Amino acid sequence: MVYFKYGKAFHDLRIQHGFSLSAFEELGIAKSTLSNFENGKSMLSFDRLDSALQKMNVSPLDYSIMINNGEQESYISIFDEIEHAYYQREIKRLKEIYQENQMGTNEQKLVAYSAKGLYQHLLPEEIDEIEDYLKGIQFWGLFELSILANIGDKVNENLIDNILEDFFYNKSYYENDLYYRVLIYRFLYKVILNCIDSERKEKAQEVLDISKQFFMPGDVMSRVIINYAESFFVYYYVDKQKGKRQLQDTLKFLKKIGAEDFRKTLKMQYDKRIIREKPNER
Repeated sequence: MVYFKYGKAFHDLRIQHGFSLSAFEELGIAKSTLSNFENGKSMLSFDRLDSALQKMNVSPLDYSIMINNGEQESYISIFDEIEHAYYQREIKRLKEIYQENQMGTNEQKLVAYSAKGLYQHLLPEEIDEIEDYLKGIQFWGLFELSILANIGDKVNENLIDNILEDFFYNKSYYENDLYYRVLIYRFLYKVILNCIDSERKEKAQEVLDISKQFFMPGDVMSRVIINYAESFFVYYYVDKQKGKRQLQDTLKFLKKIGAEDFRKTLKMQYDKRIIREKPNER
């Protein structure tokens, strides 16, 4: 029963908060429908699940933690360590995280692949495992979004399209949490660069357009990363000099505000795609 963990988590939260099955009928969720969901027989539509969680005053993070049996916080700390190692270019630590988790549970393997994918190509069978896991996701919590932020661009195009469609359709849900938005932006940034590298101009433009619809007041760094991706688009498809100037301006801005680790990471992308580009390429 693929939906079991989602229904069980909801059931446990409902009991904790003292709500009966019938309490959600005013939201258009029949008792039988909710019972089937809690018993893993069916899945609630996203908008109904969102409404039900709001009625109980349960945040997406709380529900996400319940889905993962309370283990998510420890995994998130590992993802934070992966992010830190990546920005610091501590490849040795990324390799250690991979080795420490590659023979563990399914979740640990996904953590391992998230680390490995930042310094080395993943094996086809590893990508298959990632895709199989992501295909079954009904609710994107911090654990799942952290996987996307690190290696989501490695999966097949159809799956990426489905994920983007889900994000866009449920935008109002994800956009209310800054941490969720940051992880989504990191995923979108990598997808855009992947599209540019594979010369899929129209798809890159489409993802750029989707990205801008997630912007919220105060999302300075997220705007920076998407604008940086757009500057690569300008460089390759519009005006090389203009795109290069925009990329350099972003790097100068990050240096000015003291975001040195972030700047170094983006500078690597600049060096890879601009400095090392052969004169006859593209």
